[in-house]
Amino acid sequence: MISMRHLLILTLLLLSSCNGDVLAPSSAPPPAPGGGAKKLTVIVAVVDSLMPQDLTSATPNLNGLKTGGTFYAESRSVFSAETIPNHVAMMTGVYPRRNGIAANNFIDSGVNPPVERNLSLPEELTANTLFTWIRRKCVSSGINPEIKTGATLSKKYLFEVFAGDAADPARANRNPSVDNVQPDSYWDPRSSPAYIGSPDEHTPDLPTMQQALAQLPGVDFLFISLGDVDRAAHAFVQAGRNAALPVTDAQVGRLISALQSAGRWENTVLFLVSDHGMDFTSPPSFINVQPALTSLGACFKPMTAVDVGGTNSIFVTDPTATPAEKQAAARAARACLMGTTACATLCAGASRPVNADKIGFAWYTQDDPADPDGTMPESIASKHPNLGNLVLTAMPGFRFSEPSSSSNPILGTHGHLVTLRNTFIVAGGSPWVKKGQVIASSVSGPSPFDRLPEQSENVDLAPTIAWLLGLNIQSSDFPDGRGSFDGRLLKEAFTQFDANPDAGSPTQCGRFD
Repeated sequence: MISMRHLLILTLLLLSSCNGDVLAPSSAPPPAPGGGAKKLTVIVAVVDSLMPQDLTSATPNLNGLKTGGTFYAESRSVFSAETIPNHVAMMTGVYPRRNGIAANNFIDSGVNPPVERNLSLPEELTANTLFTWIRRKCVSSGINPEIKTGATLSKKYLFEVFAGDAADPARANRNPSVDNVQPDSYWDPRSSPAYIGSPDEHTPDLPTMQQALAQLPGVDFLFISLGDVDRAAHAFVQAGRNAALPVTDAQVGRLISALQSAGRWENTVLFLVSDHGMDFTSPPSFINVQPALTSLGACFKPMTAVDVGGTNSIFVTDPTATPAEKQAAARAARACLMGTTACATLCAGASRPVNADKIGFAWYTQDDPADPDGTMPESIASKHPNLGNLVLTAMPGFRFSEPSSSSNPILGTHGHLVTLRNTFIVAGGSPWVKKGQVIASSVSGPSPFDRLPEQSENVDLAPTIAWLLGLNIQSSDFPDGRGSFDGRLLKEAFTQFDANPDAGSPTQCGRFD
């Protein structure tokens, strides 16, 4: 049933955006640039939960970027397919196993007793962001002290995670080699009169884009995230999504028009991406595992399940538990939930929960030689304590609800494997961007575990932008000592690589002749 609260939220979304005109890219030639060095504009525009099938004649601006740029027919978000992990993957170019942001929520063991929190804590982000790389490689080095960064992020927890390590000096970054900075131009979505409070905690797309356009003249690299499509889908599934898509499309049209009017479009590379997809399989059914974990607590260290919809992170919450005790508890939970043994043989009174057969996978975040079937596939690359001691994925059409079956009423689900597929387009007016190109998959119907050489991933954004801006990041610069991004440079989207597969950056900290 649709609640009055959900109806109010959708009404606010649509009313706040009703003045956004659809503005298709102009065919008029832009003004000629002035003399001297030119400046590249790089924009990442994230439409939260946008899927390739959403790009139709009903979204002319979004679809125009698809047909007018390079569109990746197969693209992947990172696991778990949630908002915070994927925005962080975009800005760091490394998987959650390295950047620490593996889910939307986690059990914070940094306080006693441990508590559930949003994983929007800058100190947990243990990899350099593009904002930090640009500051170090361009501004601090003196190569281009005038380059400016900005971020306009509609959701409160995204604003928080990119606020930089100085946001809370009392909580130092978990990696002492990391000291992330916030963007030069940074907007708090809570400052908008249109901000919708808890539990939605976001500002609708029209005022968000209005703010982005206000920041645009003063920045060279801008990170924008629009949340209406995702929020409307959670409230009204496909009907809400269909209502929000044209509104969001109009805001992207405003961005294109502003760049054209300012004479910047011809020197702009625009990445249109989404953080994840969404599962509308009907009817949605719940999987509730906390009662089974609680019963196992009579024999093992206590465990708490933290659901984010399509995935479920299980944490051993006793701060005195040894690593061996934590793994023993996770092993018992996996055996019980996956039905590999009778729960009662593990602990008297324990039982397998209803719908446990709809759990797709159960993976340890630390490999267990005693149960190798619980090894997370290498292509998932999200083994990190912030994902829990054991992480579960739901099958399509199912979602987790903790601690009870009535705790998660949100419609539309993501996080699990079926929602890893996302949207990824390289566009813009720059002549360096290949136009009208589709990068087709070499495999028919690739699985979520496939990592094809031609497909794109959200971790590919940072290395591609680092190349565009000429950041000249060396292997010794990476704070975890691994010496490279996890993502790849998307060479096939740019004309420079037609003649030279090892083409150098076209700019020096964003400047070019």
